[in-house]
Amino acid sequence: MPTPESSFPDPRQKSLSGRSAQQSLSILIPCLNEERAVAGVVTEFRDAFPEARILVVDNGSVDDTPSRARAAGADVLAERRRGKGQAVATAFSQLDSDVVIMVDGDGSYPAEGARRLLEAYLVAPVDMVTGIRTPLAEGTPFRPFHRIGSWLFAQAMRFVFSYTPTDLFSGLRLFSKRFYRNVPLLFRGFELETELTIQAVEKGFRLAEAPIPFRERAAGTSSKLRTLRDGVRILRLILVLFRDYKPFVFFSAVSACFFLAGLAAGIVPVREYAVSHMVGHFPLAILAAALMNLALFCLLTGIMLESNLRHRREAWQIELRNFRP
Repeated sequence: MPTPESSFPDPRQKSLSGRSAQQSLSILIPCLNEERAVAGVVTEFRDAFPEARILVVDNGSVDDTPSRARAAGADVLAERRRGKGQAVATAFSQLDSDVVIMVDGDGSYPAEGARRLLEAYLVAPVDMVTGIRTPLAEGTPFRPFHRIGSWLFAQAMRFVFSYTPTDLFSGLRLFSKRFYRNVPLLFRGFELETELTIQAVEKGFRLAEAPIPFRERAAGTSSKLRTLRDGVRILRLILVLFRDYKPFVFFSAVSACFFLAGLAAGIVPVREYAVSHMVGHFPLAILAAALMNLALFCLLTGIMLESNLRHRREAWQIELRNFRP
């Protein structure tokens, strides 16, 4: 049975008596084999938010993660289909709080960070607040390769979606009910944080960032992130969403590539025809014509998809406007 959800003042709503309305809060903790850390995370967040519903999503753990989470006072939801995105998508369908704070179950995010996100939300309510990790001590784990990768992905976001996140991969985030009830999650792995950011930017949700403390993960635990594999998945996510949400730009770029290749292939036949009024390199001429046709086809595809996307965006905005938490 769900435990009571924490209530906190909502500065946006005032009753006739002048007192602030109350909002409910849930703490969402997706976990996979975190038996050494999950009890400490649940206890720390329980102490910081004593009336909050704490929901641990067990993502197919083969250790004692579920039982230790329950013993610490959390509700446990089982989601056997592997993937952090899958676990969070399942949790979103089960939650009904006005505000949800998502945190990793490895102990690297102190509850103080969640409190800072909540304070930022109360000052200026938005749809998603992302925690910007600030190490508590020298040597807190930001591996050089991960720093470089984060910067590169942030630049890709800026180039494709005109938004530069400070900490794209932060696992501590706050969501409004309007956001988590309406945001689609299509990718099921560690692309989650990237997809949340892209979906928020593309769909016009309000975003904010707030600095939070960050520390070493609990002793005896290890990261589930695989740098190369998950880096390729995140890059694929950005490319797929670029294609889906910026179709005119994407297919125009592909069209330009075919057009330039067609020009290169057609130089020799065109020059021959200009000099001798004959074409001796028929294969190049055929290739050039095919590439030019492909360029035109891609351009028209981008135009049609962009027009269709515009109508979908209009329908989405009207539907979201009618959403009442």
